[in-house]
Amino acid sequence: MSDTMLNASAGTQKANGVSSLQDMLATPSARPWLSLATAAGTIAALGLAFQVGHFAEHAFQFAIWVLGDLSNICSRDTPWMSPWVHALVSRTGQLLVPAADSSRQMMLGMEVLHLAGNSIFLASLVALYYCVPSKWVRWAIYIESFHLYEHITLTATAVFLGKPIGMSTLFGGVSVIGDREFAVGCRVTWHFVMNLLPMPFAMIGLMHYWRHEAAVARA
Repeated sequence: MSDTMLNASAGTQKANGVSSLQDMLATPSARPWLSLATAAGTIAALGLAFQVGHFAEHAFQFAIWVLGDLSNICSRDTPWMSPWVHALVSRTGQLLVPAADSSRQMMLGMEVLHLAGNSIFLASLVALYYCVPSKWVRWAIYIESFHLYEHITLTATAVFLGKPIGMSTLFGGVSVIGDREFAVGCRVTWHFVMNLLPMPFAMIGLMHYWRHEAAVARA
């Protein structure tokens, strides 16, 4: 009889434990680590941190292009890439088109990585807007969506036409208008500006949100 009572008691405790766990999972306030806001905030923070590094690469690239031979790194007819980015682009191209020559591998590797990087940045801005529904963040999304569209165009034309065509290449006419240095300068400058533009909008949106939260906390 005592064994039966013990087994029944254990079964009841187990059932109560399962029920409590189910109640916790069903209650949003009891599982902040599972909330959509927490996930969106994490995506936004990681994506924006990634974009800081992405923008730094473009800023150095633009500065080196402006300096040209004075930089003692490369001339204006060559877009600078940091060694680890160069290796990543090369490796990506080899994986995508192993049978192609090195120039096509580098071209496709660069286009695909830029497409992926800007997709990450746009996703982080959308996640930020979920947490901070500001008009400033919304404008950052508009700008980055336009930038991502440019990279979709560049990638698609590079794959199917063998040449990236978009606004940053003057729709394929950049090599007709000027020399190699002009072509590199157009693309380097365009993407430097487009990577820069959304960031102040996102930062202003964040600052307004923090000020509002501070005012509410003081009230």
